[in-house]
Formats: sequence, structure tokens, C-alpha cells
Amino acid sequence: MSFEKKLKAIIKEEGYSQAGFASEIGISTSTVEKYISGKQDPAGGVMLRIVNHEQFKKYTLWLMTGDVKPDAGQVCPAFSTQEKCGLITGEVDSQKMA
Repeated sequence: MSFEKKLKAIIKEEGYSQAGFASEIGISTSTVEKYISGKQDPAGGVMLRIVNHEQFKKYTLWLMTGDVKPDAGQVCPAFSTQEKCGLITGEVDSQKMA
């Protein structure tokens, strides 16, 4: 799974626009657009802002590895959001996402 699609799914799942997400993290909208288009990867400091943000912490493991651990509070966006963002198709390995 690509970082850009995962980031897009997180932004959609949390109900942010790209501008709103950028403001929340403290970066420019154009930078978020570069991340989502795959033109640029986030620097370590930006990644830390994302994964340490209270609203986005729950996605840290999934964003970094693609894994989830619901018992530890580490989840992924809903299947419908992931499908809209091109991360999954209609048939999903439910064990990986559960």
C-alpha cells in the first residue's frame, strides 16, 4: 500500500479537506497535495507531527506498516474509505484488517 493513498484515506476518514488537514498538522496545503500525489514523501518531522497528533495516533501502525492492532487502539480507516481511495477492492483479507 502506498503512503499517499493511506494518507488520503486518513484525511477522508477524519472528515478533513486537504487544507484543513494541512492546517491541523502545521504544513502548507501544497505540501499535502505533494504527499497525496506521490511527488514528495514527508520528512521525519512531519511524519512525527502526523503520528503524534491526538486525532491521528490511532493510524500510526497502519500508516507505517499496513498492520492494525485494534486491541492496542491501532486501527485503519473504514473499508469503504479505503476502497474509495484505491487501497482495496471489494474483496478484502478481513484477517489483516480485523
